[in-house]
Amino acid sequence: MMQFTGDDIEQMMTEVRQTHADLAARAADIDALTATATSKDRVLSATVDARGVLTDLRMTGQSWRELAPKELCAKIVAVVAQAQREVQERGRLLLAEGGPDGLDPAAGLPTADEMTAMMQTMVDQLQGGRHER
Repeated sequence: MMQFTGDDIEQMMTEVRQTHADLAARAADIDALTATATSKDRVLSATVDARGVLTDLRMTGQSWRELAPKELCAKIVAVVAQAQREVQERGRLLLAEGGPDGLDPAAGLPTADEMTAMMQTMVDQLQGGRHER
């Protein structure tokens, strides 16, 4: 069984805190993401935020006025969906760049308190094992 000193445990806690801070910074970067997609004919452009919520829709020129309502709606839905896919992919890549193994981006990040509690449990278990000898 491995033996850990107080310094070893403190070093592990420091590394965990740094990892959490790095992940929190990365999460803030992800929250700031936006994506804009433009239709092939360059008539429509849609911008979405990090959550895929439409924040801007622009119609350029007059040709969009000639479209049937159903066709215009389909083009809007398509360009918004394209922007949403783009922002999702950017977020996934950003998280994958430096996240620890096993991180589930869909599950979100644990809070600092949750991380501390997890580490404290581990420390308690390690110290308990050491005292049993």
